[in-house]
Amino acid sequence: LVSLSYHPYLARSAPALPAEAATVVDADLNPIFSAVRTATGVDFTYYKHNTLRRRIERRMAMHDIADIREYTRRLRHDPAEAKTLAQEFLINVTSFFREPGISESLRETVLPALIEGRAPDDQIRVWIPGCSTGEEAYTLAINLMEFFEARGVAFGVQIFATDLSDSVIERARAGFYPENAVAGLSEERLKRFFIKRDRVYQVNQSLRNLCVFAKQDVTKDPPFSKIDLISCCNLLIYLGPIL
Repeated sequence: LVSLSYHPYLARSAPALPAEAATVVDADLNPIFSAVRTATGVDFTYYKHNTLRRRIERRMAMHDIADIREYTRRLRHDPAEAKTLAQEFLINVTSFFREPGISESLRETVLPALIEGRAPDDQIRVWIPGCSTGEEAYTLAINLMEFFEARGVAFGVQIFATDLSDSVIERARAGFYPENAVAGLSEERLKRFFIKRDRVYQVNQSLRNLCVFAKQDVTKDPPFSKIDLISCCNLLIYLGPIL
């Protein structure tokens, strides 16, 4: 721990740093993106660089590497490290009913317009790019179910939720969440939409049936078609202007 504390990533606030402790700059990034692209097929070139730099520096610290060129060589010869770095780039920050104002806007403005004049057999199709571990998708599904019930209507619903990360897609698909993840939900919602298993809650089957989770790279894969609503709360802040 003492040795790690002297690494440039953690010791940057110290009065004097050796020359090799310089932070990662734009010129250093392209070879890293190239190595990650070779290992994973994902191109991070036009993501926000400030966020990616911090992740690169963190991985360098974990390997006790201070020279960016040395770390780049490590990535080229170690696909496992390149894949780990790619996972570090994919910041998964989400929660149930993360922004109450969004749910209110859905109920008051968006959903009433969405069902106006719609035939009962006309399925409502929703797409959530950058869905992370699924909380956003299930939140939207709950909003839809509660809105339909309040209005006394019934429509078919298909929610396509996509992400770059296989691991978060698997977690979203399973729908298991620890107690702290659902702490903000009312008892009524927990009883209606979740099944408690020891200290873990699982989204019930009826709600999971509304959601299709799939891997997708929105920077190059085609979008879903005939979509009525797109919810994108976790993705755009990480993309650069070109994307």
